[in-house]
Amino acid sequence: MKKKPTVYAIVLAAWACCAAVLGVALWRLIAGLGEYTPVKKAFIIALLAINTAVLCLMWLGSIKDFMFSAAYAIMHKKFNKRYAEIAKYDAETDGEPRFLLLYCTCNDFNAEALESCMRQRYKNYKTVILDDSSDEEYKARIDKFAAEHGAEVIRRKERKGYKAGNLNNYLCGRTDYDYFVVLDSDEVIPENYIQGVLKYFIHCKDCGAVQARHRATHGQNVFQRLMGLSVGSNGQTMQVVKNFYGANALIGHGMTVSRACYEATGGFPLVVAEDISFAVKIKNAGFNVVYAPDILCFEEFPVDYVSLKKRQCKWTQGNLEYMKKFGKEIRRSKMRWFEKLDLVLSHYSLPIVPVLSLLLTVCTITLSFLGYPIINYSLAVYVIMIVFLCSPLLPDLFVYHKDRNILLLIPYFILNIATYASLAPMMLRTIFLGLCGKKAVFIVTPKTSEKFGIKEVLKYSWSSIVFAAAIGATCFAASGSLLPVLFIFAGCISAPFIILLSNIPVKEPRKDFIAYGRAHNIQPRLKCDEYTIVFK
Repeated sequence: MKKKPTVYAIVLAAWACCAAVLGVALWRLIAGLGEYTPVKKAFIIALLAINTAVLCLMWLGSIKDFMFSAAYAIMHKKFNKRYAEIAKYDAETDGEPRFLLLYCTCNDFNAEALESCMRQRYKNYKTVILDDSSDEEYKARIDKFAAEHGAEVIRRKERKGYKAGNLNNYLCGRTDYDYFVVLDSDEVIPENYIQGVLKYFIHCKDCGAVQARHRATHGQNVFQRLMGLSVGSNGQTMQVVKNFYGANALIGHGMTVSRACYEATGGFPLVVAEDISFAVKIKNAGFNVVYAPDILCFEEFPVDYVSLKKRQCKWTQGNLEYMKKFGKEIRRSKMRWFEKLDLVLSHYSLPIVPVLSLLLTVCTITLSFLGYPIINYSLAVYVIMIVFLCSPLLPDLFVYHKDRNILLLIPYFILNIATYASLAPMMLRTIFLGLCGKKAVFIVTPKTSEKFGIKEVLKYSWSSIVFAAAIGATCFAASGSLLPVLFIFAGCISAPFIILLSNIPVKEPRKDFIAYGRAHNIQPRLKCDEYTIVFK
């Protein structure tokens, strides 16, 4: 699929306009400075300039998200037509290409999920369980499943390189396949998944990998139910626009890679974020990653706050490692300028935004200690801030506006902001340790939850509470107000309540989303003009 820089040209133009608004606001602030000593005045001007520069950098990512949402709203019918062309392709080829279903697990085996994935309407495929488990109980369950369902089990002697090493250990040197599908432990792919991805490989001659769309399962509790809404909206809107105006990434599961592509890249990079790193290698090898929104897969959102915290820690470590190891490779890659920019904005933001937010907070508090009042930017600046604050909700509105549960978007939006704000102390600590040389570690996201009592709540939220108390007390002492740190303070202080949300079951408790799907006969629809789940 041919990509165009149009959207990013608009993004940069809009950013230039917003930067001009900030520049004028900064000039007015400096011009309106009262009577200060020369030294104090110089410090105030420097801090105001840093604050403005930080805001300008953060706005670039916000403008990108806003413009991508707008692009989807304006051009979704055009996108549908392009995908409809692929849907018409006949997946039948000379002979059936050989497929491998590679199920990666490490003490989190889900037999029912894998069994569902194996129900393909395709004959020439083989299921391989790449087991890195250390728990003997899990190993026994895997062996029993493999014997009953005819799957092959591969266990490494040395578990090096995390998931990437596990995949490379099996794939390197093999020629008995044409394509392989990567499955996570909770992954569920539709029965016509293989036929669906084959159409993309046939239609796009330079296609090296196909990434399917994902939607979160209903969820076992209030936390999982609300937070899981973000999975479906992002995949149905933002990722579609990237297919035509940005850089496609892989998410590490529900993806298919051709043998020709794998061999040309030399395998998965042995890093924590092997998926996004591998996407760069695919492009440099002369292949493309294609996103398939019409192939709908299911995954579980982290079951509780603790699980999300561990996943976010892994992602932060992985993206920081990615920045350090692949920064030069991205700059030297064969990608066009807007694809490189999209990669940077999409993946660098995770470790950079917390640092910029902390810098913004420190500058604002320091200004208050110097006797400068709470920064009084122009009305235009605050209007832009409010628009960008609400813009992440746009993809959710596009996807769920006809859903009977649309009102869930209100608590979801509040919970989403509070949850990720409360993770700031963990992310800042992770970034600091990473910059000091600590090696990134692949953390397996827990798949089961527990009932949280007061002791457990304090155990998992104390760092957020202490952080909130520290910045809140400092800010209040400096300015007599909590307004400059309100978002991060409120998010961190709400961490105990967020943790307790996983104690509340949803109205329709489902022991297993696959069993629920079977009971309600839910099947993904491979139809390009309506990316949705069909209830039959």
